[in-house]
Amino acid sequence: MGLSCPVGLLLVLALVPLGTSTWQCPRIPYSSTRNFSVTYTLPSLDAGSPVQNVAVFANSAGPAAIFVAVRNRILLASPELRLLSVLITGPVGSAECEICRLCPDTMDGPKDTDNVLLLLDPLEPWLYSCGTAQHGLCYQHQLEVQDGQVAITTTHCLYSATGNSPATCPDCVASPLGTSATVVATSYASLFYLGSTINSSVAARYSPQSVSIRRLKGTLDGFSDDFRWLTVLPQHRDNYTIHYVHSFTDGDHVYFLTVQPERPGSAAYHTRLARLSTQERDLRHYRELVLDCRFESKRRRRRRSGEEDAEWDVAYNVLQAAHAARPGARLARDLGINDTDMVLFGAFAESRPESRVPRENSAVCAFPLRLLNQAMEEGMEKCCSTGHQPLLRGLSFFQPVQCPPHARPQVNLSAPVTNTSCWDQPTLVPAASHKVDLFNGQLAGILLTSIFVTALGDVTVAHMGTVEGRVFQMVLQRSSSYLLTLANFSLGEPGPVRGAMGLQSHSLAPLASTLCPQVWRLNVTGPGCRHFSTCQRCLRAERFMGCGWCGDGCTRHHECAGPWVQDSCPPVLTDFHPRSAPLRGRTRVTLCGMTFRSHLDSDPRHSPPGTYRVSVGRRGCPRADPPSLFRRPLPTSRRKDFVDVLVCELEPGSPMAAGGAADVVLTVEEPTRPSGFHVHGSATLGGFVFVEPHIRDLHPQFGPRGGGTHLFLHGTHLSAGSSWRVMVNGSECPLAMQPRYTPALPLPDTPRSLAWRWAWGPPMVPLSPPAMAAVSPAKVTGQFTLGQDAVNPYPCPAPLISLHAVPCRHPASPCLQECEGPQAPEQLLCRSPSFPFEGKVETALGNLSVLLDGNTGHQLFRLRYYPKPKFFFPSETEGGRLRLKPGDNEIKVQQLGLDTVASCMNVTMTVEGRDCHPNVLKNEVTCRLPRDLHLPPADVTFATTASKRSGESWCNLLVTMLGHHAAAPSPVQHVPHQDPVLSGRVGSSAQNQVLAGTVGWVPLCLPLSLHVLGPVVSRAPQCQGHCNPMPWAP
Repeated sequence: MGLSCPVGLLLVLALVPLGTSTWQCPRIPYSSTRNFSVTYTLPSLDAGSPVQNVAVFANSAGPAAIFVAVRNRILLASPELRLLSVLITGPVGSAECEICRLCPDTMDGPKDTDNVLLLLDPLEPWLYSCGTAQHGLCYQHQLEVQDGQVAITTTHCLYSATGNSPATCPDCVASPLGTSATVVATSYASLFYLGSTINSSVAARYSPQSVSIRRLKGTLDGFSDDFRWLTVLPQHRDNYTIHYVHSFTDGDHVYFLTVQPERPGSAAYHTRLARLSTQERDLRHYRELVLDCRFESKRRRRRRSGEEDAEWDVAYNVLQAAHAARPGARLARDLGINDTDMVLFGAFAESRPESRVPRENSAVCAFPLRLLNQAMEEGMEKCCSTGHQPLLRGLSFFQPVQCPPHARPQVNLSAPVTNTSCWDQPTLVPAASHKVDLFNGQLAGILLTSIFVTALGDVTVAHMGTVEGRVFQMVLQRSSSYLLTLANFSLGEPGPVRGAMGLQSHSLAPLASTLCPQVWRLNVTGPGCRHFSTCQRCLRAERFMGCGWCGDGCTRHHECAGPWVQDSCPPVLTDFHPRSAPLRGRTRVTLCGMTFRSHLDSDPRHSPPGTYRVSVGRRGCPRADPPSLFRRPLPTSRRKDFVDVLVCELEPGSPMAAGGAADVVLTVEEPTRPSGFHVHGSATLGGFVFVEPHIRDLHPQFGPRGGGTHLFLHGTHLSAGSSWRVMVNGSECPLAMQPRYTPALPLPDTPRSLAWRWAWGPPMVPLSPPAMAAVSPAKVTGQFTLGQDAVNPYPCPAPLISLHAVPCRHPASPCLQECEGPQAPEQLLCRSPSFPFEGKVETALGNLSVLLDGNTGHQLFRLRYYPKPKFFFPSETEGGRLRLKPGDNEIKVQQLGLDTVASCMNVTMTVEGRDCHPNVLKNEVTCRLPRDLHLPPADVTFATTASKRSGESWCNLLVTMLGHHAAAPSPVQHVPHQDPVLSGRVGSSAQNQVLAGTVGWVPLCLPLSLHVLGPVVSRAPQCQGHCNPMPWAP
């Protein structure tokens, strides 16, 4: 069989641009632009034992010395952390202690001294140290600077033999459970503002009290005994512990930051800010305010690619560290304050349930002090000026619960307060200062243990230590969707990092770990620049870091031995597509990489001509038009990746061009910019190949005139280029799948070849289609086997048989059935589609057609469907058994619908394996027992099961259908020239289900012949009874 008429078949493979494919540039993770595993060597000091405190002494000439407190010793080091001297502070009672003899010996034996406090006087060159031994007494160390060197000249014990007793001890300052202190100097004295953690044991004798203000005597023999204090009441000392985390002073106030239970008896913790006035010493204006730092996903929710982040709220309730500093101009604008305002920066953590133990989930919140003070004043206004009901002043752990005096109801808020006694009481302001995390919840999995904030120009930088011994240097900015990390490095020692104690010019005072003896000095501009992996990331670092590009790395100027630039970067190529192109095609090449441009404007029309040049081998590749230098797509998932893209179109190659490997070269020459850097240089990436595509084979060679056939092209280099078009005799064959590479067997003329496989679905060249002439029979019940004879069979997708009827028009229930494929050169084997009978319809008429290559044939055949037969068993049936009375020799089964299609069925009933020759009537099937069948005297029982009991005879009703396999319950399949028997099953014609039943039935599947032009070949078995093949005219 061949073409019906001679035609000219022209197959053209044209590699022409049809637009870019679905290939996309691989995105570059932002993590690849920085290497936080780079190690830095910082100036350090080995203190010999875990560091307890650090203090930095500076004079008018700048930083002069660093004091490091460890157990029993105070180390004096130079600003470069060179050890100068060591002061022995313990053990108390031992001969080693140089200063212990200055205080009275109250110990029975030697006791180690932990230097809980290490403070510098704000006016005088004095250093104060307070230890846990000797009931928390303190020492004053007078300092002297000689030739730039700091030395301790004189030490005084701040203790008086008079005025101290176990009940009241003005000179007992430090608590072994922890103390935080701030020294405020006035024109006449130095005042110590102290916050100490106590319990019943500490408070029993020589108690330091919880909160106190103590004036240093001018005689330097202790503190004045007229000090005032607040302390936890005896009933709460063992179940309400206040942990003092940090203290500082600003203006006319001293502030303490605490972590404590929300209320006496509560297991939940929160953070409070306590404020004391420097204008009074009797603590009448003592105020507390709850600090609330949290992350709110609803407030910070962002949409990315049409999706929303999961919503969750986190309360970071326990403060780990704090620092008060003035912000840079950028952050001040974000916070709505001036850059001269003091801001409290807190490193908070989420605590474990009913505990102050922190989880590894941190946040940083910023509280402007001006707003905190305003909140306290407004709270006191409400507390003292109104009250529909009496208000409690709180602080029940310090004082009895009582209402503020003169808080009368129905008082006008705007009226002046004449009686100030309400204001002169320590009060918990009934309001919380609520702030959100500056890092937007992105420090999950990290536990911060220290924070130090500095303003460098208009940028605010936080230097934060972690529990694992790492240091983060990050830019603080409001509502940031990503972390702007300047540095992230390890100190090399495990253990929590304590914060820097002070600022010395452009250097950060030492960092210390609470578990190791090391002290490090870190520059506020960062440890270095080597962790920036790319030139673009290097030059986009903050200018105060002093980073520049040196050859192939980011360094500071003094670290570079060669050319060091801060104003330009070369482009970087990471990938391109496609990897090959035909010699004479106009292939579009997509270049991927980074640093294709220095500015955010992505429109290439705004770039001067000649800014971008691309060459592939010796062929130019001008930028594609319309403009295709795409703006870097906005990174998803909080800016974790990015890519720069440039698309160019290859110039046609000359007829003499030769194939082979080629390099892709991108050259960018941006003009110099007044600020920032510009892109200047070239990038080269190999791996491109010019090839000559060759088609070796086409399959199939012909198809129906209506089209729809999938063509498979085999050859070499058929996937070269960026787009493809196939023309068949002038008609385009749309691409149905991407080219695919498969290894091929060696051809006779070549030792090895590469086979490429394409598939198209074109309108085909005129070929003779199959012609179908008839179908028989004209009625079926459900699925049936279809044998169809066809002219011009060919390899193609499996044909479909389709039934056109009303219930089949719904998309959810199309009456389609795929054929099994060619059974012979001119035959196909199909199965009729199931028909969805609805309601009590007795019959349905439809048109049957065959779809070849998706093309519906012109012939339609009338076909009638019937529902499956139903059976009704006699009332004498018990448990599936039919009892026969003596003398009865006939079995009757009522039926509905079997007689309509019985003419093409072979119905058989057997008793004890003997055929009783059933007779199908209008409403029943009858069967007389064979005369030579001998039954026992007892009643005969008819059953449909295959088992047999003693004394009983069994009769099975079997339905034999033409063209079916007998292996139930498998789906029925057509087996030519076979007349099997299927029993004990009932099939649903509507849903093609196999159901168990007493009398067995399957969907009536009758043979169907499709007669084509030429000899008729029927694949149906011989019919029995009254069924004969019936030819149908088209």
